[in-house]
Amino acid sequence: MISGLKPGSRKIVCLMAKPFIALKVPPLAISLLGLLFALAFAFFALQGNFLAGFACVLLAAIADAIDGTVARLQKKQSPFGNYIDAVIDKAVDFVIIGSLVFLFPFASALALGLSFLASYAKPRAGLVIVTDNRDWPGIGERGDKIVVLLAGLLLAGFFPVLYGFHVLEAALFLVAAVSFIGVVQRLSFAKKLIGEAERSGTLLPYLKREK
Repeated sequence: MISGLKPGSRKIVCLMAKPFIALKVPPLAISLLGLLFALAFAFFALQGNFLAGFACVLLAAIADAIDGTVARLQKKQSPFGNYIDAVIDKAVDFVIIGSLVFLFPFASALALGLSFLASYAKPRAGLVIVTDNRDWPGIGERGDKIVVLLAGLLLAGFFPVLYGFHVLEAALFLVAAVSFIGVVQRLSFAKKLIGEAERSGTLLPYLKREK
């Protein structure tokens, strides 16, 4: 969904990355900056300052968007850099959604659990077959959930409660719903890929030995 907008936004991302490149800021420092913004979000959100929380999540999302571009333009891309960036992204998600458990326990726990399950369903297939990010279903990507949270935070900053429901709690339930769709899609697609690998004999070697 939202991830499909990435190609058209590369110029904007490059513009935002230029000051960091000029200052020779390491890509890892930018990734960690996103985590600091997530921690700042937790502080403001727990005080009910959702507009400040909105700004923090937006800044964390921008940091996530530009760290890879900075690494590429500084010629500092590496497999481990890609790996640690993904780990930090999950830490950011945990802090942002997990901190809301103090305000909305059930909605936050549901959103966090399904979000992480959707994230796990894709890479776990890599322990069965050789796969990558190409052609996987697009609903429930990280960008989708961030946009839903940003919309919820912005609206909650002006109208915390609408029709008897807290706007941010409703946004968390929507994140959970989007994540659930993503889980179902990924499980179905993984079943298809694994079935193709079984028929073609391209399962990973350790699984072939177990058969």
